Amino acid sequence: MNRALAAIVSFILVPGAGAFELPSLKSADITAAGLTAAPEASAVSAAKAASQHLWMSVRHNEYVKEAQANDYSARIESRVRRDFGDSFSVNNRVDNDYGWASIRKWQENYTYSGSGSYVTMNCYSTSCNINGNVRTDGKTVYLSAFVNRRFDDYSWSVSGSGLNLYTDKHSINGNYDPDRAPKQAVAAVVSLLLARGIDAAAGPADTKAVQNGQRIWMSIRSGGPWNEVEAVDPWARIEVGLRKVFDREYDAELETDSDRQWGRVSGFFTRRYELRAGRTDLRMEEWAGNFRITGRVAVERPDTDEVAVDLEMRERFPDDGSFYIRENGIYLNIDRNGLSGEVDLKVYPKQVVASIAALVMTYQQINQPQQPR
Repeated sequence: MNRALAAIVSFILVPGAGAFELPSLKSADITAAGLTAAPEASAVSAAKAASQHLWMSVRHNEYVKEAQANDYSARIESRVRRDFGDSFSVNNRVDNDYGWASIRKWQENYTYSGSGSYVTMNCYSTSCNINGNVRTDGKTVYLSAFVNRRFDDYSWSVSGSGLNLYTDKHSINGNYDPDRAPKQAVAAVVSLLLARGIDAAAGPADTKAVQNGQRIWMSIRSGGPWNEVEAVDPWARIEVGLRKVFDREYDAELETDSDRQWGRVSGFFTRRYELRAGRTDLRMEEWAGNFRITGRVAVERPDTDEVAVDLEMRERFPDDGSFYIRENGIYLNIDRNGLSGEVDLKVYPKQVVASIAALVMTYQQINQPQQPR
């Protein structure tokens, strides 16, 4: 076989050599000659397909000690907020699945736990090690990655277990292998990095911003003594409960601090929902795929007893009950699991947030009922 290859090479090097026919070679002959066969195109394509791109936008709110990252195309979202000195709450979304978790910090070590996952991040001066197990689709995936500091406490590189990510204060981008690092693992790693970023941002906050800004994190759940569904934020002292009366009508109880209102929310019109509770008269109506929230909300303030509302609420992910509101004085993310964000109480008091929650919860119950858990 070696003599056949030598003859071929000699023939090619002969000046003026004309057309020729290569002898038939078997794979065994190629192997014996020490040559490597070219990989098949299908194998190369599969390798490329295995790696998925990630491009998450990151938003830090230093005043309320909260951070979130999302990639709407990859359908991965992570939100982290500090509850106490060394405790963080986590809300992750992967495709249409929501998961609550917590992060505990001890010295420079972070532990992520929730939804059957347990991941630790042990940090040193300029690097961290991530190890643990992530539960996804009924199976457990082992995760091991190395995190290295790049420029500052927001900028890191992550490598290992199918992850190749780069972070800064405003983005997280790179690639991940869904077989070795499924989306739930990506969300867990991102949550740990966001918690680290919240620690990096810790410092004296602007007094005015803290005084007027209110962090919102209302969790929606079904059940209770009389509520079919309720949303609660014990820190902000906002609670909204709904109880079904008719097919598209609900009794509503809205409690903010010491103020309590009773009313009714109806959705008799196809894409229109109305809340009436005392002097509160608020409606949510669809226009060209988005919703407009307009009307007035009764409040208890020294300067006025009601606030006019005119807000636009846009869809985040199509047809799954998730929305966002981005306007001056209000920044809210809304999904079937809760409402979170920040509100300037001088512009939109807590009663406005509770009223919006009642309308959205009614929409969700009529179109995509909350399942007991």
